[in-house]
Amino acid sequence: MMALALPRIGPQVPRSIAPGPLLAANAKVSRFLIAAEAFAEDDIPATWSDSLDACQQALDGWLKRQIGALHCLTPRFALHMLSRNGESCRYFGSQPPKHFDVGAVEASWCEYHEREWPVGAGLEALSARLPGLGAVILHVLCRQSAFVYPLFTPDIACDVVTYLYWCGEDDEEAALDMNCGEDEKEREAMRAEMVTKSMLEASFPAWSRRWPRGLELAQCARFLRRAVKCLRGPDDLGAKAAAEDALALATLEIDDSFRPDVDGEFVGFGAVLSWRDGDVTTRIYDDLLELAHQGECCELMGEVCVPLDDPAAFGAWQRAMASRFAAIRRIDALIHRLSARN
Repeated sequence: MMALALPRIGPQVPRSIAPGPLLAANAKVSRFLIAAEAFAEDDIPATWSDSLDACQQALDGWLKRQIGALHCLTPRFALHMLSRNGESCRYFGSQPPKHFDVGAVEASWCEYHEREWPVGAGLEALSARLPGLGAVILHVLCRQSAFVYPLFTPDIACDVVTYLYWCGEDDEEAALDMNCGEDEKEREAMRAEMVTKSMLEASFPAWSRRWPRGLELAQCARFLRRAVKCLRGPDDLGAKAAAEDALALATLEIDDSFRPDVDGEFVGFGAVLSWRDGDVTTRIYDDLLELAHQGECCELMGEVCVPLDDPAAFGAWQRAMASRFAAIRRIDALIHRLSARN
């Protein structure tokens, strides 16, 4: 007796039936992205059940090619639909309102999973090889990451401590006076529960705790060019490579064009650069997150909004991101080199 074959659904049949308003919005945005030439034809998946999901996958493929392979950072990009009135609708698994009139696309990016990377030993080794090299590289990382891929660095940790624990003062004494008065037992109990100035001084060298005054990127670039020429020995290869990465990063032109317009505490850091594994940096960062999430906060590194009647503007954004993608690669390479000793 011949066995009966089970019926099969062809790949051209969608796996789910999307509601009409969602299909219309998806199709409108998909046509816009195709008109904007946001990705190559080869990036489009062979089969899909949602046209906008397919565009998201295609755009993700384009982004990964532009950035390249990374060791430490995991950037995540997302697309959102905006109505003509500026209302946002995330398309993943969501149904736009019945009368949702999509009028723009918003692209945003952030770090998928920030991690701690101890860089102190690496920076100290560079300075031992060439005096000042570690400080200059850290400064370049701080300056250039600020607009493209913000990092939680020692100088930021020290700044956060002043308003998180010290009432904006230079040490903890004012906060102790305000909360404990002259009661020594209460002062000691409160001191034990906070990050103190002595803890910061023990955790970070002085040159890492403050923003160097008068040190501009052009000066950093000149120092790094000299460093690359000076580091010629067989034992200098690692230091020379770090100087070359920092020089390339320092000479990139980056501005704050795509800074997110969001109120509240900024916590969109791409990585936590501690000095030693598990030092006070992570405690400060965790306390900042806890405080920020009690109110409004911003976890986005950047965003751009493009009207659907201007596909050329989307291509202009993609071209403007080229220097940022290059910066992300250099930032990742430097973190990888500096943390390798751990």
